[in-house]
Amino acid sequence: MGDILLTHSYMLAFDPKQEKLGQPYAPLGTLYAASLLREKGFTFSFHDTMFFPGPEEILPVIRKEKPAIMIIYDDSFSYLTKMCLSNMREAAYQMINYAKEEGSKVIVSSSDAVETIPFTWIKALIFVSWGKES
Repeated sequence: MGDILLTHSYMLAFDPKQEKLGQPYAPLGTLYAASLLREKGFTFSFHDTMFFPGPEEILPVIRKEKPAIMIIYDDSFSYLTKMCLSNMREAAYQMINYAKEEGSKVIVSSSDAVETIPFTWIKALIFVSWGKES
C-alpha cells in the first residue's frame, strides 16, 4: 500500500478491434510515470486496467489501497487511447468518481483532460495535465 495509486483508463474490453487481435500493449506512459515516482522517492502502487472488463473494477483496488491520491496517467502518445477516446474518457470519469467517493484526490494526465473534465468533478481533482508541449 502507498499514498498514491497509479493507473490508467485504457481497457481492452472497450476496444473491440484490439481485443479481437489479442495483442495488448503495455501502458508505457504510465510506466514512465511510475519510474519517475520511484526515482523521486514516492510510495505508490500501480494497477494496470488493461484487462479490466470495466472501470468498476478499480473500486475494490481503491478500497484496499486507500490512497490519498489516485493518478490516472494515460499515454497521450498512444494511438490506441485516441482511437477509443470516448470509451476511455467515460471510464476515466467513472474512475474519478469512485476515487472521489472513497475520499481520494485525483490527478489526471491525458491528451484531452483539460477540455473535457466535467465541472462537477473539479473538486475531486488536485491537478490536471494535458498533452505535450509544442
